[in-house]
Amino acid sequence: MTELFEIFPWQDNYSVGIVKIDEQHQKLIQMLNKLAYALATQSTTIELKNIFYELALYAVYHFQTEESIWHEYFTGDEWEDSHVKSHENFVTEVRKLQDQESIKPFNEVIEDVLSYLTRWLIMHILDSDKKMSIVVHALQSDMSIDDAKIKANHDMSGAAGKMFEAVLSMNEALTSRTIQIIKENLERQNVIAKEFLTSKDMETNLKSRGITDRERDILTLVVAGYSSKEIAHRLSISFRTVETHRAHIMQKTGSSNLIELARVHMV
Repeated sequence: MTELFEIFPWQDNYSVGIVKIDEQHQKLIQMLNKLAYALATQSTTIELKNIFYELALYAVYHFQTEESIWHEYFTGDEWEDSHVKSHENFVTEVRKLQDQESIKPFNEVIEDVLSYLTRWLIMHILDSDKKMSIVVHALQSDMSIDDAKIKANHDMSGAAGKMFEAVLSMNEALTSRTIQIIKENLERQNVIAKEFLTSKDMETNLKSRGITDRERDILTLVVAGYSSKEIAHRLSISFRTVETHRAHIMQKTGSSNLIELARVHMV
């Protein structure tokens, strides 16, 4: 994966010192970066959904693993209850973001998901999990849970707390820049597609095939890589209308599938 789109690069100071949890955190971060890369390189909506669902399922699996580990040391403790609640809130929030797909393009939904996941994971790892792991290691050294909690709060209030704020700020900037690059890529692709389809020779060719102005607008967005749902949103028309126009375009251009349609050329 190109380093440019690693919106959440793994660093050694993210380690909580519990092997299984660290391994799963690294896996989550890899999947998050994979989603960002797919969005930045304008992967299809289907590809984005597959990566997103894979990430969501793995997050739930990770939560189950983590909760079983914490339960061994925090049974009935308020810290355990709070941690489980944070996992539940995460799932609820991701579902809310996913539901936005019904009112806006999926790539915009993924942008929101990336921003939320990046911030949440940083807080999850560097704050909550770090504190829990400090307590676990203290308990393993025969410290009482009350003293272990005091130690955890003290350790996290100094340099570790400042590092947390610095990393959070850095990654928010990185996420913002990544999303900006994504938008620039989409707009550049749109401009190239429009220039191609409005050139004199191509315009003549499309008119000779009976392509209407509306169909050309849709064809431009298809070549730029937008899905039918995204095209419907941008043109303020229904999904069914877009699909009907795409079928007409394929018929008029002699294209047998969407790949040929997206690469329509002079014959």
